[in-house]
Amino acid sequence: MALPLLPLSLLLTLLVSALCCGGGDADTLSMGKLGGTPDVLDSPYPVDDIAGGRLSSGPHELTDVNGTLYFVATDRSRGTELFKSDGSDRGTFLVKDVRAGPLGSEPRELTAVGDTLYFIAHDGEHGEELWRSEGRSSNTRLVVDLRPGPLGSHPESLVQLGEHLFFFAHDGQSGVELWRTDGTAGGTALVKDIAEGPSGAFPSQLVAAQGRLYFFVDRVLWRSDGTTSGTVAVKEVDAPPGVIVRPRALTQVDGRLFFFVSYEDDDVLPGELPALALWTSNGNPNGTVRLMDLPFPTLEGPLRARAAGNLFFFVTSFPDHGDELWRSDGSVLGTFPVRDIAAGSASSNPRELTAMDGRLYFSAWSPQHGDELWRSDGTPDGTVLVKDLVPGPQGSALAFLREARGRLYFSAREPGKGHEPWSSNGSGRGTSRLEDLSPGAFSSAARDFTVSGRRVFFTANERGTGAELWARDVGYDFRVAAKHLLWTGDDEDTLHSSPSPARLIQDIFPGPGSANTRAWTTRGNTLYFDADDGSIGQELWRTDGTPAGTVLIKDLRPGPLSSEPSDFFVVGPWALFFADNGVHGRELWRTDGTTEGTVMVRDIRPGSGSSQGDGTPVVLDGIAYFNARDASHGEELWRTDGTPAGTTLVKDLAPGAEDGSPRYLTVVGSRIFFLANFPDAGWELGISDGTEAGTHLVKDLLPGPTGSFPNTLTALGSRLIFAANDGEHGEEPWVSDGTESGTRLLRDIWPGPSGSFADTFTVAGDRVFFAAADPLAGREPWLSDGTESGTTLAFDVYPGPEGSYPLWFGALGPSVLFSADDGTHGIELWRTDGTPGSAFLVKDIHPGPAHSEPRWMTGVGTTALFHADDGVNGAELWETHGMESGTRLRQELVPGPLGALPYFFTHAGPQVFFLADDGAQGIEWWVLKLPDDGG
Repeated sequence: MALPLLPLSLLLTLLVSALCCGGGDADTLSMGKLGGTPDVLDSPYPVDDIAGGRLSSGPHELTDVNGTLYFVATDRSRGTELFKSDGSDRGTFLVKDVRAGPLGSEPRELTAVGDTLYFIAHDGEHGEELWRSEGRSSNTRLVVDLRPGPLGSHPESLVQLGEHLFFFAHDGQSGVELWRTDGTAGGTALVKDIAEGPSGAFPSQLVAAQGRLYFFVDRVLWRSDGTTSGTVAVKEVDAPPGVIVRPRALTQVDGRLFFFVSYEDDDVLPGELPALALWTSNGNPNGTVRLMDLPFPTLEGPLRARAAGNLFFFVTSFPDHGDELWRSDGSVLGTFPVRDIAAGSASSNPRELTAMDGRLYFSAWSPQHGDELWRSDGTPDGTVLVKDLVPGPQGSALAFLREARGRLYFSAREPGKGHEPWSSNGSGRGTSRLEDLSPGAFSSAARDFTVSGRRVFFTANERGTGAELWARDVGYDFRVAAKHLLWTGDDEDTLHSSPSPARLIQDIFPGPGSANTRAWTTRGNTLYFDADDGSIGQELWRTDGTPAGTVLIKDLRPGPLSSEPSDFFVVGPWALFFADNGVHGRELWRTDGTTEGTVMVRDIRPGSGSSQGDGTPVVLDGIAYFNARDASHGEELWRTDGTPAGTTLVKDLAPGAEDGSPRYLTVVGSRIFFLANFPDAGWELGISDGTEAGTHLVKDLLPGPTGSFPNTLTALGSRLIFAANDGEHGEEPWVSDGTESGTRLLRDIWPGPSGSFADTFTVAGDRVFFAAADPLAGREPWLSDGTESGTTLAFDVYPGPEGSYPLWFGALGPSVLFSADDGTHGIELWRTDGTPGSAFLVKDIHPGPAHSEPRWMTGVGTTALFHADDGVNGAELWETHGMESGTRLRQELVPGPLGALPYFFTHAGPQVFFLADDGAQGIEWWVLKLPDDGG
């Protein structure tokens, strides 16, 4: 059931001209009203290389406590702990190793109350509890063990009101409820047991306003003065039966509360959007009202809202328009979209909402300027571009906007430079780059700007040190020199690094966010991929392994919406892919790596509908084959040479509008095998030589309309190995030469209808290795040369019927690597050369019964790369030559036990690309240069 929207037609009609015409350059306004004369800017300097060498300590949660900066960082030997700094190298040090050893206490929610810092941490003994510190190890202590024992009370939502700190926590008896503390164990008490008993009320969204606290319990707004009797329900958000109510984004604006409520029907269909309403409250039942019904934002993600002056700003869409900036003063007439920055149905996608001097500053996209810095006083005429940092439509992809003592700080990108720190007093003339901290195209991605004492602190990336703490003197023209104090020596780093260490290519999505890459291919030494830089959505990029060579090729869907390039493949001089430009649906595109050379190949399904079908395209003799639909046919087999004329239907396997749905396309010799839904035969094995006549069903393994569902199709020389279920033998391995008579059961490994569930077929040399289960050995590694007699158990790693459950097969020359658990050493790295009974444990990486869980084994010359967890460094980059002596930690990308989890190793020319998360830059592309021998 959908709730009706409050009619906005009259309001929008009155506003339309103002929304389109608001103007005025930011420089025309008084400098005096924008924060005064700009400060004298001094060069930023690194405060301390905490992690040491190339590792990132990833400082975050920067918090000022009366002129002293506290922050959280990761040190290789101590894990993630609490640090403090006065901006000098000598004055930057660990406050206390709360959890002794490398695991770290993971402090979070740093909150200043007077001269005291409160935070939440886990010391390894008491679980996650509330701590306090005055800056010394001796006075950094647990406030109270609220839930005795190792489970912890998991405090959250720390908010100061008066001299007390309030928070939600679970004491093990009352469930999650509201608590308060004066910083002592005796002064820490439950405010009120709202839901009596152990279940807990699970309050959320704690906000202070006008000397009181406000929060939600389910759909009920509550208020509290910090006492039991003064903690009362204000009003329940009502809704018809069967409607789920979700209050969101509770915000205090000049003593008044604003919040959103989403209404979701229990039987809402997929794709249907719930209704959204804006509410306001003065803290009393009668003053808590539903102000206006609104559309949901077009773009997914958390609702964006911010108080500035006496106005509540937020982002949502409105009829025939995309996501734009709105405002509300608490009245119906005072609630409206401020300006249609991206005119029409496009979205300007206002983000980084930040208040300064009663105005709102934000990043927004427009066709003329791209993504740049804007300002609003809540009126159309007062909503203006502050400065076009990169003139023209390219935009600067502004990020990490933050106000600190009357100035704005942020990161922005310029041509030839990565994201670097900028500062602004709110005017165009007062907006300038501080310094290019990482010269050239590499991004320093300066972020978490926090003023403490005379300095502004921030986290920034440098190629040599990773993400570390930086500072800049504010209002002074001197700089403090800082040496790099290493908390641990270089010996271990040198031992575990190769002469050519892996390095981050570029922080595409600046900061800890991830570029969210999901598809890629290589052509020559260049990697083509999709990525999100946080500004224009998921778009087409390329890299040659250098920062300067890592560029956006084209914003196929201009603005913040994504074209989502996917299913890359190479044909001749082009990389081809599917993408949605917002006009033609998901169609076939090609690129030669340039903006001008990136074009749609053919609108296979004309109009806004999409032609792309499921499955990954394959290339045979310079022609690509893929699954697509046009206006007359369902999903069928198509081919392309990369030109419009050469993009044609191969065969309509299921005539008319029905789907043949060819997928699992696999090249074997001069033909392509695939799975398809054949009329009267169901899901069976098909084959094609690229012609209509040569495209047909191979064999109906399970007669009738159901099908045997062939899967894991793998080429072994001139034959295809696959798994299928013929209804008699269960899912077992099969072999085919492309003829009906030559398609047969390879071996009934688990006799009878149960099936061995053979999968993970991996070819090494002239044999295929895979995992399968039989009644005597359980699930173990098998191998086959394509004959029944040559299909045999490779090794019973875990003797008996339990099985070792091998996974992550990867070829290394004629042998394969895999992970398995022998019942003694945990899940570790194994190898077999194909001789029955020859498999062996390569190395017990995490000694004893614990698991190192090696994954992504990928052969590169005479070496294989993978990730594993040795119990000390987390899942990091490892290499092996296939023997214990040649198996070692190649490089630690992130300090401490978390691990960077490198994966998707992709060989391209003299280098290997892979994705990893170093704890500071999020999941981004890294590159590893190979030695001359390719190993």
